[in-house]
Amino acid sequence: MLQKLYLRLQVIEIIDNYVISLNKTYVNNTYQENIASQKYLLLHLISLSNINDFHISIRYFHDPRESSDQQLKLYLIINLSADEPDDIKLARDEIASFLEIGSLSKFYKFNVLQKDLYELNDIGWVNHIGEIIKPEVFNLQGYYLPYLFEAEQDNSMLTVCDVLHRLNEKFILEITIQSCYASEDRTTWVNALGQIVAQLQLLINNKKDDSLQNALDIYKQYQTNYVNKNLLKYSIKGLAETRSNIRTVLMTLLQSATKTNSYGEHNYIEIISRDRDEQKFLENLRASEKIEISTAFERKGWEGDFGEKYIREPIKPKLNNELGDGSTNIYSSFNPTNFSQTALPSSGGAIIPSGNSALAQIKDLKPLHRLGTIEEISGFFRLVIPGDTLVPGMEKNRLRMSNAEDIFKNYRHLITKDEYIVGLDDEGNPVTSSWSEIPHRLVAGVPGSGKSNFLKWVIFQFLYVNPKRKIYIADFAGVDFLYLRNMRANVEIETTIENCPNFIEKIHSEEYKNRLDLMQQYQVQNLQELQNESFEIDRTLWIIDEAADIATIPTSSHRLRDSIEKKLQEYARKGRKFGIHIIYCTQRPTTEVITKQVTDQCEEKIIFRVSPDASYRILENTMAGDIPKDTKGRAYLDGSAGKKFVNTPLIKMPSGSKVKIEDTLWSEIHNK
Repeated sequence: MLQKLYLRLQVIEIIDNYVISLNKTYVNNTYQENIASQKYLLLHLISLSNINDFHISIRYFHDPRESSDQQLKLYLIINLSADEPDDIKLARDEIASFLEIGSLSKFYKFNVLQKDLYELNDIGWVNHIGEIIKPEVFNLQGYYLPYLFEAEQDNSMLTVCDVLHRLNEKFILEITIQSCYASEDRTTWVNALGQIVAQLQLLINNKKDDSLQNALDIYKQYQTNYVNKNLLKYSIKGLAETRSNIRTVLMTLLQSATKTNSYGEHNYIEIISRDRDEQKFLENLRASEKIEISTAFERKGWEGDFGEKYIREPIKPKLNNELGDGSTNIYSSFNPTNFSQTALPSSGGAIIPSGNSALAQIKDLKPLHRLGTIEEISGFFRLVIPGDTLVPGMEKNRLRMSNAEDIFKNYRHLITKDEYIVGLDDEGNPVTSSWSEIPHRLVAGVPGSGKSNFLKWVIFQFLYVNPKRKIYIADFAGVDFLYLRNMRANVEIETTIENCPNFIEKIHSEEYKNRLDLMQQYQVQNLQELQNESFEIDRTLWIIDEAADIATIPTSSHRLRDSIEKKLQEYARKGRKFGIHIIYCTQRPTTEVITKQVTDQCEEKIIFRVSPDASYRILENTMAGDIPKDTKGRAYLDGSAGKKFVNTPLIKMPSGSKVKIEDTLWSEIHNK
């Protein structure tokens, strides 16, 4: 028994504030990735196995009566059938997987809707339907030329959405395709193609003619792209309350989705349209209700006996230019003055000889105007791409720029003695990191990328858990962390490189050796067991900022750097159980500053914008090198949470008399 699946999804754009108004290279790369992802969706859907019939429709629904951000809605509707229930279930699961975790999920959120969604099923308000069909050239003497669509691959649909948003009536723009694994009339039109190509080739051999060559090139393209490939049947139409707006919307779509050369001069463009009281209207409307394709509308050129004319060997034109027996005389009827448009480039396809001796008729070529390849249809079959422009009237699932107050309010329960929040991922979910799993971190980023703010965010969380925790900071700039002293935090700050060796030794003796002695004395294995012995002892944090300054003093750089790296190596082996953690930071990630010793011991890396070379050296990829210049707080994380982009929050700092401690999150520590 035939099994059917109707899947309706509302598509909501995910607007990434880190993309909006950023550098053009980054926006363009994201834009092209979105286009590629939409093509992958199409390829994925039409390649589903064990499916008998498959329709997929993109619908833009405009209703001016809705609220300002709900007037334009975007839907993806899928209608498929199979012989077995298991095949339907498998297809549904594969579709859901692609939409949830595939590349398109970076740009859109897909909300599954009920089958009886009112605004999709009730289209009784439609009084007028207009439809786009591939341009066709008719000649009453029997000449016929169907053009191909040449897709505009950069179509964002923004212009179309802008036109829809200005309408004062309901309107549905519908782009529906049907996969054609096999076409019952394929043999017929393949035979007709072979005959017409052969005739054109003979004529050109006898007499060079640019118009004939253009026609031959187009028919050869059909042979190359259609004969041995899976094709799509398409329907591109507008459903409106009144006739007045239908042509404006569809012409805007046509101009956005195709290149000019694909449809020639504008006098060959015809929007096929019907009112409710005209023939074939209801048949076309019911097809939209069922998510199917109707071929009820056709151009006037097919009226009468035009399609009955035969494609035959050409005869020489008579002196009075009569056609003789009424068969198609391509040479005499193909008038160059009628075809001033530039033809599509030749595909170079070979002529496919017909194995059928029967004479083909013009109507045998008629299926071509309703068929297309993925490449042809892809310019139309497009979910709107916002890029750096928001779509008017459409709901957005905005990725808000992270701020520490909101994150703390919503996720403070995730901040524990063992874990802290790095920031939010691109879906708005909190990303945490574990001190117990990874003791040491490497933080890098050029000035202004958000590195220093991130350190303050980490320090806040570290002290929020226990304000008595000890923090050691090597801050050679000398000003970034003075606020901690004003809050009477348990912190020691070293600002001179010359005193840094003594500073390191103090940390080693007061923290490392002290904990080692206590563990040996009480025969415990780690910090947790030591705390269970009622010792008031907790994790210790050592921040090195800016590590590159160490390398600027030749007389001490090697000895000091070696000393730090030696401690890193020692603490890397034992720091997890001792509760000693190092954050190694730099704005200038050169090979002298970040050696292999450092990257090996710092198992977690939070890399803000750096050069592509520095990104590759640290991460073995260039992801951090692709972060836009104007983006603050965005970093590439390689650590306990996996490998991903993370948006670290801006944390407000006390600043003299203007911003008081009690007006910031730091009051959570100060008042304890």
